Amino acid sequence: MTRLLVVAILATLMVSAVPFSHAAEIKELETGILFGGLHGMANETIAENSTLDDLPAIAEDYTATWCGNCVEVGNALETVAENVSMEIYAVHRNIYETQDPLGNENVDQRFRDRYGFYAPQFKPPVAGINGKYALQGSNPVGDSLESDFAELATQPRNLGDGFVTLAWTPTGENSGTVAWSIDQSTTAEYSVSVWMVEKVAYFPDGTNNQIYYHHIVREIIDVGTVTDTGLSSGTAQVTYADAYDDDDLEVHLMFHEYIEPVVVEEEEPQARLPDEEDTALPFISMPLTVLALLVVALRRDSQ
Repeated sequence: MTRLLVVAILATLMVSAVPFSHAAEIKELETGILFGGLHGMANETIAENSTLDDLPAIAEDYTATWCGNCVEVGNALETVAENVSMEIYAVHRNIYETQDPLGNENVDQRFRDRYGFYAPQFKPPVAGINGKYALQGSNPVGDSLESDFAELATQPRNLGDGFVTLAWTPTGENSGTVAWSIDQSTTAEYSVSVWMVEKVAYFPDGTNNQIYYHHIVREIIDVGTVTDTGLSSGTAQVTYADAYDDDDLEVHLMFHEYIEPVVVEEEEPQARLPDEEDTALPFISMPLTVLALLVVALRRDSQ
């Protein structure tokens, strides 16, 4: 009887010592909404406009050419974009990257600044929707990644009434003039930028069995700010780098809400008393200690 009791206790302890993986979780960001998406080819003249309500949802896909489960996330976003008005922006990991040539350090750093709660690993995939929500990994929260992304993409953005315009005129092989305007009814402040997006790049040397990569954000270039309610506008001369291959760069107009960062003062660590218990021991030490005691008791019982 004692032997059976010991075995049962040991089994319970071993189960309690096994770490459980965390379920997928959608995180809500506090770094300001991201919206826009009006676009056209960089080598063509562009004239686009939209009401704020009719702008597409914005999906940022943090990915890499070596990332296998990134393919699942990318495919899910593509499926959602077929049924929901949504623009996809692939941010390829670049900082400390040795295998993926499609990224850009500035683009990567901006993504990290917005999604800082995934530091320090920043391991793809991460999907961000409208600058408001983020989901890391390829495990869905609901029934599927498609349903998760579709639900997030259709959440209210509360942009208020107004409209956005984009005009672009090529001025050289890698340059152009951008003119933008926004009429908004809120008091929010925005940074205005153009995202240079490569439609598709051929890279057969990745290890995730993909050959063509789409929607690659090659550069983010600041072109203005919005600080007032009502009509704001601006123009800027833009010079940009080449695409990874071919001549298929697009110009996308983007607005990112500025949120005053909250400064949290860190408390100084308290000095540790000499006789204070060592609480830094791994949790597994407790089951091992009990295990040793039970083994002793079992041996005595068998004698």
